[in-house]
Amino acid sequence: MTIIFLHQLLFITATLFFSTVGMLNAQSAVQPLTGIVIDQTNGEPIPGATIILNELSLAQAADVSGRFEFRSVPAGMYTLSVRSLGFARQTITTEHPADSPVRIELEPSAIVGEEVIVTSSPIGRSIQYQPAQAFNLESLQRSAAPSLGEILDGNPGVSTRSFGSAPARPVIRGMDGDRVLVLQNGERMGDLSSTAVDHAVALDPLAMDRVEVVRGPASLLYGSSAVGGVVNLFSSDMPREWIAGTNGSLATHLASVNDMGAGLVRLQHGTEAFAVTGRLIYRSGGDLRTPEGRLPDTSLENLSYGGGLGYRIGNFETSLSVNGMDYTYGLPEEIDDPNERVEIRMNRINLQSISTLRLGGFFEHAELRMQFSNYGHDEYEVETEADGAIDEELEISFDQQTLSSSLILRHRPIGTMEGAVGLSLNTTRLQVGGAEALTPDAEGYFLAGYIYEQIGIGNRLTMKAGLRGEYKETRVLTNELFTNPADFRDRSDLIFSGAAGLNFRPAPNWETGFQISRAYRTPTIEELYSDAVHLAAGSYDVGDPTLGNEISLATDAFVEYRSNKLFAGLALFYNRIDDFVEFSPTGRIHDPSGLPIFEYGSKDARFFGFEAELKMFLTDRLQAGFGFDFVRADEIGGDENPIAFIPPTKTSLSLTYDPGSWWLGSRLRIAGAQNRVAENEDPTDGYVLAGFDGGYRLGRGLSFAFRIDNLLNTSYRDHLSRVEDRNNPMPGRNINAMLRWDF
Repeated sequence: MTIIFLHQLLFITATLFFSTVGMLNAQSAVQPLTGIVIDQTNGEPIPGATIILNELSLAQAADVSGRFEFRSVPAGMYTLSVRSLGFARQTITTEHPADSPVRIELEPSAIVGEEVIVTSSPIGRSIQYQPAQAFNLESLQRSAAPSLGEILDGNPGVSTRSFGSAPARPVIRGMDGDRVLVLQNGERMGDLSSTAVDHAVALDPLAMDRVEVVRGPASLLYGSSAVGGVVNLFSSDMPREWIAGTNGSLATHLASVNDMGAGLVRLQHGTEAFAVTGRLIYRSGGDLRTPEGRLPDTSLENLSYGGGLGYRIGNFETSLSVNGMDYTYGLPEEIDDPNERVEIRMNRINLQSISTLRLGGFFEHAELRMQFSNYGHDEYEVETEADGAIDEELEISFDQQTLSSSLILRHRPIGTMEGAVGLSLNTTRLQVGGAEALTPDAEGYFLAGYIYEQIGIGNRLTMKAGLRGEYKETRVLTNELFTNPADFRDRSDLIFSGAAGLNFRPAPNWETGFQISRAYRTPTIEELYSDAVHLAAGSYDVGDPTLGNEISLATDAFVEYRSNKLFAGLALFYNRIDDFVEFSPTGRIHDPSGLPIFEYGSKDARFFGFEAELKMFLTDRLQAGFGFDFVRADEIGGDENPIAFIPPTKTSLSLTYDPGSWWLGSRLRIAGAQNRVAENEDPTDGYVLAGFDGGYRLGRGLSFAFRIDNLLNTSYRDHLSRVEDRNNPMPGRNINAMLRWDF
């Protein structure tokens, strides 16, 4: 309770401080920096174009008329980087204030340039030390799907675990679950998607405006759970940058593989100082079709909502949002009995605020993020009796409350050195119930601080270094099924992580990066104390309370070449993890449930591999692509057995024709067989999938996209599928269609 009180006190104090200083600085406000982005060939506005104000690390999207506006920009010279899918990246320098708005003309092109990925750097620079990717609104529309894992699947280094469509979650370089941290607007989501294969990410993809993926350890900035990588989801529920007036979005997504339909309505209204926004999403789909028939108990229904307020005055800006979802989805566990099914009913309410303040002293920019999440889900076994009556039994229930906050202070450049310091505080309480409560209850907190510095050495070489210290405490509590406190042990850990990296640009078209990092992960309550049937996941889970902290020593290296005709990239990685926690099948069956027993255990392990990517711009409109992923994971010492659930080698080929107003493309994915499997793990055969996509940019914010997955209706098994025994194939041919209007 003391930690929660301190957290609340910090929130109130920081909010009052930011508000007061913001009011005092209001008198120093200057004219906004405004402009318009248009198509060079026809003078049409380009809605949704991304404009980055590099010196202040600010970004926003152009409105339906192509206009943008950055508030409270001090006088001076500024560099604007502008990009939009289907257009060549444009960078201009402008003096502010000016007599007229900035006019930026983009040339149609299939080339997509570099961009700032804020998830990988607290100072908002495009310099990279490890591989990272960003997906804008049109990219997300092209890969529309009902889950985050399906959207990102097939990108360099990214696969997806599969247990039906709803709970699909990304796997980065063979690392899954609690080693891949999913954020919402830079803060931990507070859901349970990382703890088990049957748990879904608690944000509908239609609510996402941008997704950033960082491959490789990022514990320096985000702490435990970022050993494998970070996925950051951005939504417009919280107005950050806006233009006076009213705008909105209407979108619909249809899919044939499960007769799914989804719709989005979003509206926003803003004045010079104030903005309000709201959205509503509904999604419903039936059981998945496979080449061998329906996969039972994979239907889904989701109602989600969001809204927010934004306020700005002088050098101060603050935004607040509330969003939530009620999600019901089935799981393919009791597929052999048509009268039984397993169903998860999940709900989440999330409050988030972000406040920024431009300062005049040593620290030039401050950002405070706060988030509260109230999450719960119930796992039911539903049985249809002979007389048609429905009998429901609550197997497991989870209720989790999470309060998190981060304060980032970016200092002014000291010569060629730029950097920031950050503080984070997080508190969590978990209650577990039901007839088969999986673990005892738990509560805990962590308090962390970090420093990050980046130094330019000449015009071509940049170096970074950072250090993070974190104190974490977990208290284990009794509940109805775990009643003996003597069986539990509270944990407290003081852990340090760090990273150092170099970025070298030997020529205008070349960029290389290298990073070495020490990262960590503390075991979850599920890994420590599980001892029950987990019906929804189709296993009997057994934890190990003696597990230690995972300590990772990792290296990343990449090289990229970019020109008007070619993009080529190669990324290599090696990660040694001491006390790696593995969730492995034992080969034994639990009696009387009849479910396979899985145990958590630890061993030293190594993960290594590479990703290669090639894009050839055969003409200004025709682009060919090639990608290749390889990851290998083994136990260190002993028999050097393979680690379980490692994705096979994947090759991708694509060809896209994009003259600007429309596009057509074809895709081919080749997955190798996975025969390097852990003890008691089944191997899988390789497969080839063909796909086709296209779309039309109708102008004035209206666009249409379609995609055909598994064009030939190939029957295949994916190695990361957690459907029991992998005896059921993956989804068959699927026609996706999405229509979106931003007005």
